[in-house]
Amino acid sequence: LITLLQEEELLQNFNHVCLLGFSSDSGQQEFRFFDNAMGSRSSSSRSTGLRHSIAERGMGGVYQPQLDGLRALAIMGVLFHHFGLHIPEFFEYGPIGVRLFFALTGFFITMWLWQAQDAAARGGLSPWREVPVFHARRLLRLVPPLYLSLLLAVLFGVDKDLRDFLWHVLFASNFYIAKLGYWPPDVSHLWSLSVQEQFYLLWPVLILLTPRRWFLALLVIMVTMAFGYRLGCILVNADPLVRWIMLPGTLDSFAIGAFIAWVSRGRLGAKMMSEKTKWSVGIVAFLCLLVARWIRYFPQSNPWIATIELWEAVFISWVIAGTAQGWKGPAGRFLSLPPLVYIGKISLGIYLFHVLVHIVLGPRLDAWGIDISNQNTLRVMLLCLTSIAVAALSWHFLEKPLARYKPAMLFKKS
Repeated sequence: LITLLQEEELLQNFNHVCLLGFSSDSGQQEFRFFDNAMGSRSSSSRSTGLRHSIAERGMGGVYQPQLDGLRALAIMGVLFHHFGLHIPEFFEYGPIGVRLFFALTGFFITMWLWQAQDAAARGGLSPWREVPVFHARRLLRLVPPLYLSLLLAVLFGVDKDLRDFLWHVLFASNFYIAKLGYWPPDVSHLWSLSVQEQFYLLWPVLILLTPRRWFLALLVIMVTMAFGYRLGCILVNADPLVRWIMLPGTLDSFAIGAFIAWVSRGRLGAKMMSEKTKWSVGIVAFLCLLVARWIRYFPQSNPWIATIELWEAVFISWVIAGTAQGWKGPAGRFLSLPPLVYIGKISLGIYLFHVLVHIVLGPRLDAWGIDISNQNTLRVMLLCLTSIAVAALSWHFLEKPLARYKPAMLFKKS
């Protein structure tokens, strides 16, 4: 009876799974990491843990703020990369931040869909009834801030061609950039949101059609397809943009997040991330990251370039699994810092508005002598703070109020 009540409460409180790994309506996601392997929760977590969402829960079933802290680090890496912070190229992790968001998306959405599938089965309902609700909730989460950023871009004269504007409205920015053959400075960041939405169209269908016993095989196919696509682009000398920004080339990033979700449902995940083996696995993961960093210096025509995302995926999966479980010591305290957690909660807005902030504020900073050459660190800091401020306004006055109107899950009414 307690289990049924807990599940019903979870269904009623389940807001949604994050987009791009971005924070949910209330900045809280739901996920009980390794619950099956680790046993029941403590009595204190039973009384308070249900208020928080699955994606931000740790092994004990309580709210895990470190996941928001991890998002903050990812989005700040993207900002530093786009704003041109002067750091050695070897230590730039902006591109890894985007892949980290993809992996978080695969992780959260897989868990959400499995919960919907299981709950529908218990209620004797078809899980396909939940798919339209899933898409409605995703669109309500993403469309308002995205369209607001596009409207502001038009008002500031960033994108004057309505035909170009429609590419982004329809979540086809990656196709638009591939058509151009170069990174447009004003809307280049929207490619990842388009890839996310395209993945949303694909993944629920695959989840519902694939038996659980074949799920690992599905992930292997996805990873193989992504590697094969990138390798094929290199062998036919295709534009590197096409290799980077199209959905087929990112499938392995989503798959690694889904793999963590799959592992967390059994004892394998608990064994891999136990205190005895966590750091041994971490050493291997860090070595894989170093290999990926090294390969980035290869010529773009080298076939080994197609393996970069695979090496990085090992490190990303270890980071996500450890964060969901909860790091101890200085790392855990750092990821739980309130400012970092807050930045993670509003990371979607930061990502959407930071390019517009750069376009509008950047020239004014240059005119004041705060340019890339003379005052690079100060310039980047001011751009970051302004982006965070704009995102905070969007969060408190647009995104959070609209979250109250999200459609409820159908199966919870049964």
